[in-house]
Amino acid sequence: MQYLVIAFSSRSLAMQAQNIFARRGIPATLINTPREVDGSCGLSLRTNSRYRDAALRAVETTLLKTSVKAVALIDYPRSGEKSVRFLTR
Repeated sequence: MQYLVIAFSSRSLAMQAQNIFARRGIPATLINTPREVDGSCGLSLRTNSRYRDAALRAVETTLLKTSVKAVALIDYPRSGEKSVRFLTR
């Protein structure tokens, strides 16, 4: 399965994001943040890659407009070559 992990700078923000995703119909699960992401709160959301665009829109339109310091996106494509990218306000 291909999936996207979104790491947040605080635990409350990760839980807030889970609620936002649920309201938008984006299935997501709270997981422990992968080790590749430094400075994270320890919680991340994981969703199927088919929801990537909707998840990014949710993050950009709601969460990055608040006091978020950093959000990390980790793509796990089928090839196994993961990529880590940081979004900032």
